[in-house]
Amino acid sequence: MSGEARGVRLGTVEKTLLWTVYIKVLDFRNDPPLLGDAWAVDTLDRLKFDRRVLRGVGGDRNLVLLRARRIDDWARRWIAENPAGTVLHLACGLDSRALRLGRPREGRWFDLDLPNVVELRQGLLPEPEGYRLLAGSVTEPDWLGEIPSDAPVLIIAEGLIEYLSPDRTRLLLDRLVERFPQGGEIVFDTVPGWVSVAARAHGVPMFGMDDPRTPERWNPKLRLVQERPLMAEYADVPEWGYRTMYRAFNTWEPTRSSMRVSRYRF
Repeated sequence: MSGEARGVRLGTVEKTLLWTVYIKVLDFRNDPPLLGDAWAVDTLDRLKFDRRVLRGVGGDRNLVLLRARRIDDWARRWIAENPAGTVLHLACGLDSRALRLGRPREGRWFDLDLPNVVELRQGLLPEPEGYRLLAGSVTEPDWLGEIPSDAPVLIIAEGLIEYLSPDRTRLLLDRLVERFPQGGEIVFDTVPGWVSVAARAHGVPMFGMDDPRTPERWNPKLRLVQERPLMAEYADVPEWGYRTMYRAFNTWEPTRSSMRVSRYRF
């Protein structure tokens, strides 16, 4: 998709979105790439901003890429098994997942993010048939009424849960489970408590979840069906130095679980 370059007002949220896109552009240049997101290249090319905000970004980009790839793999499988299902991607940012994977053959795909992110995204990425972009906050319930509840649903919350307090996470999960009586799956990533403590010490408001079965205790309808520490995928990291470091981290449980992706069924 080509078009006129769009200016970006560089607030905190916008910078983070640009960093994520840039990481995927760097990955696309690798042979072979971990994710191979061609849409990220076009997206970055169409954004007009001070490129200095990208300095130092993308050194160790592997956790972001491994996380996206793992979620893509699970989502692709779910879509194939649920051709009439609904996909709901929370805090979608400038992610092209709907384009990378495609919606369920007879189903729908919804992306949700804050109004300022939706404003930036509109017209930047294609909106194919069966796709809809919604503006709203995940911590408010109003937007949920826009999502049909007549089909199984796959809910993706990448890079989101660790920035919500446990109370808000529990409330969000309860609302989602209650909204979709046909059931489905929820996929999200978490960090342990020690990572969140270190992050807050550096001014980043993160919240940890040490036990991936915590959501099961919050809501008896949720069941953990799979979880994957991203350090366990060290063999796929292209750079030798980072691959060696991840392999070492993978041998010690605290660092092995420094970021995990979990899949829940309800």
